[in-house]
Amino acid sequence: MLRPVSPVALALLVSVAGCGDDLAVAPDASDAGAEAGVDAGLAELASVEGDVLAFLTEVSGPRVVGATVSVLERPELTVVTGDDAHFRFDGLEVGSPVTLVVEHPDFMPTRSATLTLGPDGIEPFPVQIVSTALFQALASVVQVDPELDRFCVVATTAARMGGSLYTTMRQGMPGAIATTTPALEAESGPLYFSEAVIPDAEQTTTSIDGGVVFVRVPPGDYTMTGSKEGTVWNTVDLQCVPGTFVNGGPPLGLLANVVAPDHGVGHALADSDDTAASDALCEATAVCVNQREGEGSYPPAMVKSCKASFRNTWAFVDELCDDGRALRDAAGAFMACRTASCDNTLGGDDVCVEEEVAFRAAEATYGACLANGR
Repeated sequence: MLRPVSPVALALLVSVAGCGDDLAVAPDASDAGAEAGVDAGLAELASVEGDVLAFLTEVSGPRVVGATVSVLERPELTVVTGDDAHFRFDGLEVGSPVTLVVEHPDFMPTRSATLTLGPDGIEPFPVQIVSTALFQALASVVQVDPELDRFCVVATTAARMGGSLYTTMRQGMPGAIATTTPALEAESGPLYFSEAVIPDAEQTTTSIDGGVVFVRVPPGDYTMTGSKEGTVWNTVDLQCVPGTFVNGGPPLGLLANVVAPDHGVGHALADSDDTAASDALCEATAVCVNQREGEGSYPPAMVKSCKASFRNTWAFVDELCDDGRALRDAAGAFMACRTASCDNTLGGDDVCVEEEVAFRAAEATYGACLANGR
């Protein structure tokens, strides 16, 4: 539920912590995980790695320094983000649930979606957090008292192919509906974010932003999914605790046309023209942000996460529904256009318009194939 940031959204935005490139890791995080694997006998271990990113300034804003990140299911594993806002946890058991918890004095207490750890781990595992001041401002816009002493707020992004927090490309799949199991009362939502990245009570489906939020959610465990004609969706597991902002942010939330995402599968993907196109976009994003915002504003750890995110995207493609490579070629052409200049790389909806239209059309054809059982 982000980019490009509208003037209205910018007016709501408040400052966050400064930027840099240090990472403080709990000294015994890896050892604790390794010992757990030994104790379990034949347990297979893997890692999760990602970034804490502030809503609306994920790409070019200051990094979130001093956030405490922990694994809910393994509370002894804790890190504090340094100047690059990056984190890593080793020694987690494959097949186990992983929920990340982020705390920072300037931001809402945040939980990620709950993911099952695959053999290749999870990379990237971005956690999108919202400043307390911005959260209160957005609640005022929609005139809702979230009553956080009794409820939580649940958010996700209904994302298109390649939906990512690491570039400025629009990531939402428009026209989708989000639902939860168990179902929530109508007063809880969903509220969908407009193209201007503002929740709009009058909107009945997602915009190209893709943002979705449920308010006044009773405590408990929920599964969320999406629906749209000619599109298939995954499911997202979420744990609601009063006083928290529970965010299945992209690409770990709702994904169009990816039924069972493995968020580490890209590790095994061979280099190709596809990966070269997305790698180039990630590298261009870093160059352009660092030129405009100052060196270190888009640190090397984010470049690594960006590349890993798109590698997973390419690996998700069902080649039986993209036999002529229309989807991958359209995506690559769009990325190449975005890479051509900093104006394009960091631009909004007015750049690479023809390539965007072609990409959306290829996505629709691909999704229809999947929805029809190939």
